[in-house]
Amino acid sequence: MKRIKIQLVTLIIGLGFILPSCSDFLDRENPSSASSGSYWNNKQEAEAMLAGCYGVLQQQGLYFNYYNGADPRALDGFGTTDGSSGWWFWSPADNALSWGQLSPSQELVEVVWDACYKGIARCNEVILYVPQMGTDKIEQADADRIVGEAKFLRAFFYNYLTSLYRDIPLSTEPTSTGYIPKSSKADVVQFITEDLKKVVESDALPDKISADERGRADKGAAWALLCKIYLYNQKWTEAASAAQKVIDLGYSLEDNYLKLFSEAGNDSEEVLFAVRFSATIDGTENKMRGFLSTRNNENYYTPITVTGDLLNEYYDKNGKALSKTSFTSEELLDPANRDPRWGYNFIGIEETWKSDDWINWYQVLSGHINKYQDYTVTEKFYDDQDYYVIRYADVLLMRAEALANSGDSQSEIEGLINQVRDRASVKMPHVTATEISEAGSILNVVKHERRVELAFEGHRYFDLKRWGEYNKLSEYGYVGETKSKVWPIPQKELDNNKVLTQALEWGGE
Repeated sequence: MKRIKIQLVTLIIGLGFILPSCSDFLDRENPSSASSGSYWNNKQEAEAMLAGCYGVLQQQGLYFNYYNGADPRALDGFGTTDGSSGWWFWSPADNALSWGQLSPSQELVEVVWDACYKGIARCNEVILYVPQMGTDKIEQADADRIVGEAKFLRAFFYNYLTSLYRDIPLSTEPTSTGYIPKSSKADVVQFITEDLKKVVESDALPDKISADERGRADKGAAWALLCKIYLYNQKWTEAASAAQKVIDLGYSLEDNYLKLFSEAGNDSEEVLFAVRFSATIDGTENKMRGFLSTRNNENYYTPITVTGDLLNEYYDKNGKALSKTSFTSEELLDPANRDPRWGYNFIGIEETWKSDDWINWYQVLSGHINKYQDYTVTEKFYDDQDYYVIRYADVLLMRAEALANSGDSQSEIEGLINQVRDRASVKMPHVTATEISEAGSILNVVKHERRVELAFEGHRYFDLKRWGEYNKLSEYGYVGETKSKVWPIPQKELDNNKVLTQALEWGGE
């Protein structure tokens, strides 16, 4: 448990929490399991319990830094997609999804389930016990905020689960038994959206957090999460409305795309919600690797390779798809001739950029993802880079997608895309009628923009599932739509919970 304890303390220090005599509590596998007795005595203890909820986000299965099949961001989403490949790790555990080897007993299936339900259990404790503390122990405004943040996180975990496993057990309060039957995805989604909407429409959360509180949820993050949940469940009107709520709060894009994905970008107003990471705790070396950035002596690298399919998605600098470009193949290897995000997101082995030899993209770009590679970090493996779960560009494109699906004003959709392209360090040409025609629809233009703007940020897998583009889930070949639609419930969970049944696609009834 030492690793989890370190991560929780890191988060708590980063959020400005103070933990007097709480270390034993944080050492427990599930601190909420023994929390109903003597622990809820003051605001500091309530905040410490809330930090335990946030701490789950830093675990393997969510946003921890291991490059394996249990990491949702690795390989541009779960397993591989049409964007990247984990070819350094040839094992079923690392490539289960892309190889068609996902199963109820596979590690990836288990760790994601376990992490999310651990977070839910901790949130349920906070939601139940903080209101019972009374105003003699905690001020009402503080209690409301803590409960509001816990409900935000609970909605986040449940959305994650329903997006993958579909129908799942819905637990809304602490329970001593694991015997909870499945609820339909629709019922779970209805519960979390109604619950979170009540929070965000109240005064529980601040409109925007201050820089020294980054990592905590505010109204901007909550509306953005609601937008994401609605979008994932094809509630286009609600998704567009929630995105507009974020826009109305006055967020803006970071001018410098490269700066955004560095430690200096952690405080950017573009970041609506992030998971905190730190190489030090109160000045003491923590030896935590960044979730993505790594160093090997003087070289920066990530053990992820980039597919030609993703590389070719980026237009030339004139806004032309590669099938329509006037640039030669050699000229297209020069980042100066491409959408600037091509150069910001990738970096190749310099001597091969303009080689006369045949270009093997796997060799050129193997391990050279530029996003999140902070070259100001001087210590091997160490950085204080946060992981951005939701940022403003994502919100703009989610609203554009929702509007496109509901047949709303094309001019507004184009305007939302153009805002993303107008970033000072990008300045790509605006959407044109020709681009829409060549793409086939304005929705396809939105899909293109999401792919090139949000590469390697953990959205692609969920985007493809939402769009029903299952044939792109694996770079190595189509593994079949039926089982791609839903993950199996872990076998160990079925063994422990006798009232739980497997998904139909995986042999359930």
